[in-house]
Amino acid sequence: MPQSRMIDAPPPSTTSHVVFSIAGDRLALPVGAVRRFLPLPRLDRLPTAPAPVEGIFVYHGTVVPVLRLAAILGLPVRDVGLYAPLLLVERAEGRAEGRAEGMLALLAGRVHGVVPVAPEDLLPADPALSFNGCAVGAFRDALGTVAVLSPGRLLTETETSLLDAFRAAEERRLSGWSATTP
Repeated sequence: MPQSRMIDAPPPSTTSHVVFSIAGDRLALPVGAVRRFLPLPRLDRLPTAPAPVEGIFVYHGTVVPVLRLAAILGLPVRDVGLYAPLLLVERAEGRAEGRAEGMLALLAGRVHGVVPVAPEDLLPADPALSFNGCAVGAFRDALGTVAVLSPGRLLTETETSLLDAFRAAEERRLSGWSATTP
């Protein structure tokens, strides 16, 4: 006689987050915003760039600024190690418009991995990390509380415009060095 099986209800919808640390603080970004993890490449420094801009590099033909998220969030800024990972992030406006210039890279101390988080496990944002409202929530794991950041809120509109101007200037400079046949 065949046994009947109970069908379990589907699990509640979860969202996955990339968990990383900066200056001892554990932070997370939605996995959909993180395009890739990269090793730290050689960075070109921009002498007139503001302190949070560590430098720039070219990724598949696109100039990508590297930001010190610690400086943006008011966390202690530490020296960048040779093996510091980068999180290649797509800003929401760039992704929505399909533009490559929506990319930026965030320096991290360490990437811990991808964690699924159920909606009921999300907590209110920590006001101490709410510069520009970029901390949109938090969740707890075995090591403590992880602040969830919104990539679209990491920079103000003015900062975004200035960063785009730095990127455009560097793209113009690099285009002058393009190989052409005389």
